[in-house]
Amino acid sequence: MQDHMRRFYEPDGRCLQCRRPANRSCGPLTIKLSEPGVDNGKFWTYEFCCWECLAHRFAGQAGGVFVVTDINSAAPGHDE
Repeated sequence: MQDHMRRFYEPDGRCLQCRRPANRSCGPLTIKLSEPGVDNGKFWTYEFCCWECLAHRFAGQAGGVFVVTDINSAAPGHDE
């Protein structure tokens, strides 16, 4: 669990969603969040390899499911 949480403060260069290298296709896409009430306002950093992985993650966090409808996905290997 500590290793997983450490990734939010010190990204390891892997996509948070698929664990592939984040510097593929259109990535890395880097999102930084900070909440003053959580961990004294330290930044949490999320890295993603493509927009599709970012959408999957955000949809899941919102309690939904991201559905890919375009069969010509711009992200090779992300055709689930």
